[in-house]
Amino acid sequence: MTSIGLSALVSMLVYVMAIVLAWWSLLPVKWEKILQHPKGPHAIALRTLLAIALGSLVGRFLLEYFGFAQRLQFLVG
Repeated sequence: MTSIGLSALVSMLVYVMAIVLAWWSLLPVKWEKILQHPKGPHAIALRTLLAIALGSLVGRFLLEYFGFAQRLQFLVG
């Protein structure tokens, strides 16, 4: 497996785990107070899109942070 392929696989896994974490963190939200029909298809789509958006932000942050950490070696060596 090449380095680029491995990097792509790790990135995909980080994004998927971040989206799952975002979905899990949105579970306790009381959607009944925000939406008229919290069990309807529109509400499910909204929760899914929110989880993807939040998970993408978290995943991008984590990948950039690890990239910065790896590049710190060039600061001292």
